Amino acid sequence: MSFSQLQRLFFTGKSQTELRLRLLYQNGYLARPSEDQRRQVSEMIYWLDKKGAEIVANLNGTPLSEFYWRKEPRWFQLEHDLKVIDFRLDLLQASKSDASIRVETWVPESEFWAYPDEVTYNFQGKPLKRHIRPDGFFMLNTGEHRIRYLLEIDRSTEDNPRFLREKILPGLAYLKSEAYEKRFGHRSGRWLVVTTGERRLANMLSQARHAKVNGLFYFTTFDKITPDSLLHSPIWRRVDRAELVPLVFLDT
Repeated sequence: MSFSQLQRLFFTGKSQTELRLRLLYQNGYLARPSEDQRRQVSEMIYWLDKKGAEIVANLNGTPLSEFYWRKEPRWFQLEHDLKVIDFRLDLLQASKSDASIRVETWVPESEFWAYPDEVTYNFQGKPLKRHIRPDGFFMLNTGEHRIRYLLEIDRSTEDNPRFLREKILPGLAYLKSEAYEKRFGHRSGRWLVVTTGERRLANMLSQARHAKVNGLFYFTTFDKITPDSLLHSPIWRRVDRAELVPLVFLDT
């Protein structure tokens, strides 16, 4: 997690955050980049060191030998991983501001990499297979409904002509699959795609229109997501609606 994310989650002031993180680092609970690694990131980041991992593992009564944690960031996609965390923090803050909605489940990307589901789907008359590894899965409880979402964080700035083949079609197949139902107990769900800008989003929408996605894919851009806008503001696009829509409808 980045310095600003940790401050947002646990602290109120910058100096308090700096002091606590420095002490945790100096005493072996947190790790941080070396001077060379620091040049690769826009701000300081931290992750669990061994002593910190032992404490977190013990909270659930898990031996350290059986506790999985990322011992070093995935440097090649660090910015992507931080964007996923930003989304999750926005989601948690948004749900705390709305007593009628609760985040009931969050399944991280690592779970899908460790135990991937495979789907078979057709593209241009040919059967294809693909492992499904969303950037996260979460479920919202509105009191009357449980709504399931799969998250796709897209940081590319170039148009991707393979988006239909590699994301939309396998994503639709997954929602209808036995593997999805076995994993989550239901065959309902929606894909959320968050991307870099309007041009990229328009390209995704154009490709999505070639498949019958209806309300199963929602698209927006990073700059539109805040804790205040994420759930109830019309910032999301669907191929079956001309207007922007909120993520959670009153009649969902």
